[in-house]
Amino acid sequence: MSDKKKIFTTGKFEVDGKWASVRETKFTKMVLETRFDRQKFKETKQKEMLDRQRKPMSDEELEELERKSLKDAVTDLYNQRTFLRKLEYEMRRAKRYKRPLSLMILTIDNISQLQRQYGQMIVDEVMRAAARISGVCIRDVDVSGVCEVAKIGIIFPETYSSRAMIVAERIRERMKQEPINSEMRHLRVTTSIGVVSFPTHARDEIDLLQRAMEFLAKAEEEGGDRVHNG
Repeated sequence: MSDKKKIFTTGKFEVDGKWASVRETKFTKMVLETRFDRQKFKETKQKEMLDRQRKPMSDEELEELERKSLKDAVTDLYNQRTFLRKLEYEMRRAKRYKRPLSLMILTIDNISQLQRQYGQMIVDEVMRAAARISGVCIRDVDVSGVCEVAKIGIIFPETYSSRAMIVAERIRERMKQEPINSEMRHLRVTTSIGVVSFPTHARDEIDLLQRAMEFLAKAEEEGGDRVHNG
C-alpha cells in the first residue's frame, strides 16, 4: 500500500493531525473571528474612553455639566440645594434694600395615592406638568425649583403676598384644568399651595420656608385644591 494518505470524499480533511469536518472548521473560524471582532471592539471603546478622559472638555460641555449639577433630574427646575441658595440670596437682597419678597410652595393633592395607583413614572409626569404650568405663569425674574420631594417652590423678588396670591390662584386653576400631557388627557390633578412673604410672615429665609410649609399643610388639611396665605 502506498505511503500516501488516502483521499476520501467524506467532506473531511486533516487538521493538526486530526480529522475535522469542513462544517466544524468553518464554525471554528467564525467563532474565532467573532471573538477577535469583540476584542477589537472592546479595545477601541476603551481607547475612546481614555481619549475622552485625557481630552480637555469644551466650554459647551463644561456649561452643560454645570447646568446639570444645578437642575432637578425630573422637572428640570433648580434642585433643592440650588433653590435654597437662591432663596438665601434673595432674602439678603430684600433685607438690604428693604424690599418685599414672597415665597410660594405647591404640591399635588393625594400624591401618595397617585403613586400607589399609577406608579412613580406617572408621578414624575405630573411633577413635570406642574413645573411646566407654573413656569408659564411666572416672570423671568421669579425663581422656581424643587424645595422638597414632590414640592415646587417659587421665589417672587420685589413682590408682596397679594400679588403672589394672584399668581398662585392662576397656577391652581390651570393645574386643575389642563391635561398632564397629550397621552394622559384623562388624568386631572389638583394642587395645594402655601404663600408667605417677607417681612409679613418671617424675618429670614429659614422661617419663611417653614411658614410656607405650614400654610401648604393647612391648605391640604382643608381639602386641597386651594391657596392658603394665613
